[in-house]
Amino acid sequence: TAYLEKFMDGESAEYTPKSTELSFGVSSVAPIEIPAEDRNRTSPFPYGGARFEFRAAGSSQNVSLINTVLDTLAAEGFKVISDRVEAGEKIGDVARDLLKQHSKCIFNGNGYDPAWP
Repeated sequence: TAYLEKFMDGESAEYTPKSTELSFGVSSVAPIEIPAEDRNRTSPFPYGGARFEFRAAGSSQNVSLINTVLDTLAAEGFKVISDRVEAGEKIGDVARDLLKQHSKCIFNGNGYDPAWP
């Protein structure tokens, strides 16, 4: 969130995700680096590492309709961005503007807490 706040304020900052080493406790298996970011288990659509995760569907549910809707929403968002860039706006300015408009949807707290809008 701090990176996004700096970006919205016009500051230039590089996003460097934190990582931690996972050791399996045996010498025959080398430790691996894993993302150390909070994956926010209470969010139905959290961002973790370099990807979004989708957890709103139950294990027995078919996700084809859900994926179709999400893909349609993403396509509409990409169209809005591409229309503005093709009209001559800089991509960073477009991203900054959209982030400022929609930053209320970023919530890093407990999704079950009354603090969630």
